Amino acid sequence: MARQLPPLNSLKTFEAVGRLLSFTRAAQELNVTQAAVSHQVKLIEQYLGISLFDRYPRRLSLTLQGKALLPEVIEAFDRVSSAISSVKQDAQSRMLNVRLTPSFAAKWLSPRLKYFWLQYPEIDLCMFHANPAVDFTREDIDIAVTYGKGDWPGVVAEPLLSLDFFPVCPPSFMSNDKPLSDINNLHYYTLLHDTDYECWTDWLNLAQLDGINSRKGTIIDDTNVLIQAALDGQGVALGSTTFVQDHLDSGRLIKPFDITLSNEFAYYIVCPPDHLNNPAVKAFKNWIIELTHEKTD
Repeated sequence: MARQLPPLNSLKTFEAVGRLLSFTRAAQELNVTQAAVSHQVKLIEQYLGISLFDRYPRRLSLTLQGKALLPEVIEAFDRVSSAISSVKQDAQSRMLNVRLTPSFAAKWLSPRLKYFWLQYPEIDLCMFHANPAVDFTREDIDIAVTYGKGDWPGVVAEPLLSLDFFPVCPPSFMSNDKPLSDINNLHYYTLLHDTDYECWTDWLNLAQLDGINSRKGTIIDDTNVLIQAALDGQGVALGSTTFVQDHLDSGRLIKPFDITLSNEFAYYIVCPPDHLNNPAVKAFKNWIIELTHEKTD
């Protein structure tokens, strides 16, 4: 049997007028003219064959029939609104916007993504890549992996991976006229810096090497490009096991000195606390934490 319903726009207008008891305020809420509100109310009254409002010069009140109908209409609209919100949230929870540092994404996450999709085939990932920390108030990002100290305001940050740092270079640097088999020959080579000079400064201090200016050389703000520069023989880079182990295993890069630096920086999984109400965000966060902890345990 077909449902007997008045025009839905007139029903919506009746609900607004009945709740606010004002044609003017209902028009403002619905973003239409007062005349349009009056017209829609007349339509539903004509459809029902009854008056829903008593109209006075300075006020408006519901008739007995209007008082009986209004709470039912409000409840019906509330239920529809709740159902729409639930469906919309479920649809949104299936698409996850993730921001990643390029090096972490390329070298660590990408080979492991197949395990996430096997475990959560219903979640689609939309991945963005950049090094700076996310401004969640301005960017449409659900969760991010960021490198730093974990002290970003307004987010929950949990550590994933710490890095070690040691010089890496092509094997040819060990057999030329200034071989890096002698650590003192390091000052003949270009230092390749990742983002800034600080890491090389700390490593040289740890190695107690004097006479090398740690604030000279080439700054490259992408670890993948930095490692490629080392592979191409453009200088000596500070590599991390996470990002260069495959090149060390293949012999394309070597570790000329057995001096390794650790620092207080790490990769963190970060998001605002309320983003964890999204089941997809929580699933991705728990999955990546479990996987990184398995690697380090």
